[in-house]
Amino acid sequence: MIKKDFFLGAILSMVLVPFLAFAQPAAETAHSPDKDAQSLLSAFASYTDLRIRSVQQSLEILASTTEGQSGKWEKMKGLLGGYQKSDGGLIVWFVRPDGTYYTVDKGLMDVRLSDRSYFPDLMAGKQITGALVVSKSTGQRSAVIAIPIMEGGKVAGAIGASLFLDQLAEQIGSILDLRADAAFFSLAPNGLTTLHRKTDRHFLDPRELGSESLKKAANEMLAGTSGEVTYEFDNTTKKALYRTSPLTGWKFVITFSEHGAK
Repeated sequence: MIKKDFFLGAILSMVLVPFLAFAQPAAETAHSPDKDAQSLLSAFASYTDLRIRSVQQSLEILASTTEGQSGKWEKMKGLLGGYQKSDGGLIVWFVRPDGTYYTVDKGLMDVRLSDRSYFPDLMAGKQITGALVVSKSTGQRSAVIAIPIMEGGKVAGAIGASLFLDQLAEQIGSILDLRADAAFFSLAPNGLTTLHRKTDRHFLDPRELGSESLKKAANEMLAGTSGEVTYEFDNTTKKALYRTSPLTGWKFVITFSEHGAK
């Protein structure tokens, strides 16, 4: 497998050009904040979806190989290990229908995945894209991407990856280099934060942070497809532009203070 970082970085750099001014102090730019934020939102959403889709495509290839189709860990572990080493920022695993599973780093685990909320769908033959978990093998907050392996019309197991969200958010933040009054975050359909400029807010529900206007804005974003909202948080009026990912259903959001945009 070929490492995806260069490809993703090249794609993002092409999208970044229109809003580079948004990363500078407000006094130094004549750009419309809304227009720049829309470009930033497009870049944030596109990069994240490309990253998740690239993992999904790699797992599809792995699951289609002779080694993957065998359903035998000993036959596939070398192939999965090669992919994990080449991509980084994730762990790769194989799970059996009974929930027992193996990871590239630790082999057979002494816990099962059968208690995961996504597990019934996976064992019913559905692909999993972006399910939120705290990894049992690493303890890291992760998004699960998994591909079922079919044999004779039945699921014989699945190959999956747990993508580390803290690391992904740090990469996005480093590339975007936002000015102080701007931020990015994304929400899963259940309202939990999946990515945030401040990674300690991952898996928090913004509706439970004590701001009624933020709660209202979050509910509006979760119910809508795209648009803009305003809310009060940290004694500041925030404006947020949002859009929905067709891949994961996540709501991607760019916020900035109205005071900083003047």
